[in-house]
Amino acid sequence: MSNRSKITFPERIVLAILENDGKGAVNASQVFNKIPPEANFTKEMVHQALLKLANRGLVKEPSEGVYAPIRPTLRSEGELVLSNRGDYYVRLELDGELQQIYMDNDMVGKMLPGDRVRCEVKTKGKRSYVKSLSLIERVPQRYSAVLDIFEKNAFGLLQKNGLKDIKIIGLVDPKNDGHKAIIEVYDFPPNARNPIGRIVEILGPVGEADTEMHAIVAEFGFSTRFPDDTLEECDAIPNEITSKDWGDRKDLRDIFCITIDPADAKDFDDAISLEYDAQGNYLLGVHIADVSHFVTPGSAIDREAIQRGTSVYLVDRTIPMLPEKLSNDLCSLKPNVDRLAFSVIFTIDKDLNVLGEWFGKTVINSKRRFAYEEAQDVIVKQTGDYVSELTTLNRIAKHFEVLRFQKGALKFESKEIRFRFDANKKPIEAYVKTRFDAHLLIETFMLMANQAVAKHVKTLKKPELPFIYRSHDLPPQDKLLEFAKFCKLMGYPINIDNELQMRKSFNELMERTQGDPNGEILQQMAIRTMSKAVYTAYRSDHFGLAFEHYTHFTSPIRRYPDLLVHRLLQQYLSNPVPGMSESQIELIAKHSSNMEQKAAEAERASTKYTLALMMEQHIGKTMDATITGITEWGIYAMATEYHCEGLIRMSDIKTDRFTYYEAEKKLVGQRTRRSYHMGDPITVSVKKTDAQKRIIDFYLLD
Repeated sequence: MSNRSKITFPERIVLAILENDGKGAVNASQVFNKIPPEANFTKEMVHQALLKLANRGLVKEPSEGVYAPIRPTLRSEGELVLSNRGDYYVRLELDGELQQIYMDNDMVGKMLPGDRVRCEVKTKGKRSYVKSLSLIERVPQRYSAVLDIFEKNAFGLLQKNGLKDIKIIGLVDPKNDGHKAIIEVYDFPPNARNPIGRIVEILGPVGEADTEMHAIVAEFGFSTRFPDDTLEECDAIPNEITSKDWGDRKDLRDIFCITIDPADAKDFDDAISLEYDAQGNYLLGVHIADVSHFVTPGSAIDREAIQRGTSVYLVDRTIPMLPEKLSNDLCSLKPNVDRLAFSVIFTIDKDLNVLGEWFGKTVINSKRRFAYEEAQDVIVKQTGDYVSELTTLNRIAKHFEVLRFQKGALKFESKEIRFRFDANKKPIEAYVKTRFDAHLLIETFMLMANQAVAKHVKTLKKPELPFIYRSHDLPPQDKLLEFAKFCKLMGYPINIDNELQMRKSFNELMERTQGDPNGEILQQMAIRTMSKAVYTAYRSDHFGLAFEHYTHFTSPIRRYPDLLVHRLLQQYLSNPVPGMSESQIELIAKHSSNMEQKAAEAERASTKYTLALMMEQHIGKTMDATITGITEWGIYAMATEYHCEGLIRMSDIKTDRFTYYEAEKKLVGQRTRRSYHMGDPITVSVKKTDAQKRIIDFYLLD
């Protein structure tokens, strides 16, 4: 364990101050003056923290009473990435967290996005930057591009800034001129003017919804098609589940068991049940589709699933991790048919204390498929199918939800945008998905199952058995300090004195800003302050949920780590002996985390595309908006009615010249002294949209 991982909370805050300060060496008073009052530090605490950091070799003391961070040049390996704005950065792991380290684009030369690179990273003030760069391995990448075909030459014209057009190698049908295609870029020869690539797939005419969605899928490294060997292997699986498949599973087909999912869901990977034992205790069952029965390690289906890592949920379609025969049929817990499951059954007494858990393979038969809205109606109106069971389940779920928040779980809720389409599949309305008690009911029981599985494996045997966890670290100290300052500017100071106070303060902030126009901005800023949750073999705790042990067990249809959890759990239930090493699991964990991030980016891209497409019909329309971001190049604003964010470019604000103050996140007019701050209500009109580039531009009308 490193010295850095052992430091106390005050030491972390002080170290973050030093590392973010660009002035070199500072004394204890200067550090103290930079710490937000909400942290409740004294000068003596700061002085002691500096001494301890110096003793541990994390800071240096150039002269007595003056301290500076030790900024070694880090040599690391990572992936070269090209941002949507055309800036290059290296994605690499520093201090156990994936980070993006930017560079001068001139350093890239003939390296390509996706390449494995070795770099030297320097830190100056708050910024880390790439000092030198060298190629380790060329990794071919796929892009969507518009084909430009003339005579015997063909190029792929990329919409991405920062990368030259692609010279196409091989024969190209002239009728595809102007169509969008997937191109695999595989080299950039030293004597060539352009990178070279080959056509993988013709997507279709530019601007069509299918074409653009498939382009988004390819842009983030996913495919809409399964390889032939995967489909052949899937076709060989029998179409029906029979008693021959049961083995020694527990037969739970006769008990009350239901699924609750979105109305448009096509796969059902979790079910819940309720019955009673002889003592009158509740037997609460969480039943998860047993994908591991059908997908064996090393098979073609397994190889493709591990490569994809996750299903991708775009605005109007799903790109599944598993072929449809499995994801929508054999592994889907459909009503009134026998299905194979992996179950966690909680024994809970009448005072809602958990007395024990049982883990094992089962066969179930769901009695009813509820949409969330249907289940909510039954709970609220107290009438309909299984009203007694749903009411009891809701009461149990609310109890455990309260317990979770009492232990410090964070109360963040991200907004989920949905769309309504016309008969021609054009988006006509964006709306925020409503969350019901029925959502929280399912969410709470899934969290309980995930936690129980992680705790069972973690405490099953010493030394600990290798396993894959879903881990979430404390917020990085530099981001935490920035957020505390921002909250104070917005009039909502928070306390970051220690972890307990920080949890309490975050939740109080969410409660205090409920219904406040600034509440959503503060919540989004809070979410950005958090570390990213990742899969790992090395840590089991989850800061956001306040769980000491946590994993993902409940969605093996759409997440590969869950499938791995099923395999490992089953092995340990029958014979608690390691079958995989921690390092093998960590490789899968890192890849899964990476693919999860790419899937989230693809999902956001599909939402931005659909919003830009929807706003085409509102060019010139005046609307209310709220400022959600301020930068030196413009103002970002969220249109209230349409839930879309657009950019007001500085060059389009003609009434004054504005100065950007980064610390206060504000713009101030040099002549009028008019200022704009985060959260300010403004009036805008739609200047233009570009659905293919997924951008919306506004005019400022104030």
